[in-house]
Amino acid sequence: MAILRCEAIVLKGWRLGETSKILSLFTKEFGKIKVVAKGALGPKSKFKGCIESLAQLQIIFYSKQTRELQLLSQADLVNGHIHILGDYERTSLALAATELIDKAVLAEEPMVPLFDLLVGYLKEMDCGGGCLEGYFWFFESRFIDRMGYQPTWDHCLECNGSLGAGGGFFQPLNGGLLCRQCGSRRGGLKVEGETLEILYWLQRTELAEAGKLNPLPAQKAEIRKMFDLYFKTHIEHMRSLKSLGIFYKMEEG
Repeated sequence: MAILRCEAIVLKGWRLGETSKILSLFTKEFGKIKVVAKGALGPKSKFKGCIESLAQLQIIFYSKQTRELQLLSQADLVNGHIHILGDYERTSLALAATELIDKAVLAEEPMVPLFDLLVGYLKEMDCGGGCLEGYFWFFESRFIDRMGYQPTWDHCLECNGSLGAGGGFFQPLNGGLLCRQCGSRRGGLKVEGETLEILYWLQRTELAEAGKLNPLPAQKAEIRKMFDLYFKTHIEHMRSLKSLGIFYKMEEG
């Protein structure tokens, strides 16, 4: 049995018995792990107030390769993201990111760039302003890149011609779009040129800039649909993110 120390983000947690809690953690050094925090729900717990969802921690845990559930020994709060938790829209968008990682990342192996992406995203969601969904689109765009299947938004997959203002037809399985001429034969999700400009810009901008977006309702709808299709196509057993659905309902309301 090894005693390990690492940085971690709490993806989600659930009760185990009367006083303990199981946590799904995304760690910088070891990827996604599951730990049990014994006595976490007790009145005198040493974990009280620091192992809630979205919390950034420094942890020590006991690891044994022959078991799936490891034992959490210590957890020190690095960032509780208190401004996220005080805002329903920020909370739902932040949880959408951790939900995506929890569903898509399976192996217990280091994924440092993805961990750093999540840390930066939660920090911006905690203190940034403007278009909050723009930050999430940035996260989704970079998440796709970190997982190794970044799409192409600027040229046709078949004829290699520029898509330009005419837009194209999205082909999630092939990781890009067909121009109007090629797409008229093979079909796909119709996407306008202005929407593609936003996606192309997100691939090249910085996270803090993403809040400056001011998309039209039609562009929002297309971007949401494209990311949803892309993840469902490339991630096995992927379904729509529940937290994101909550954000959509709040926005409609």
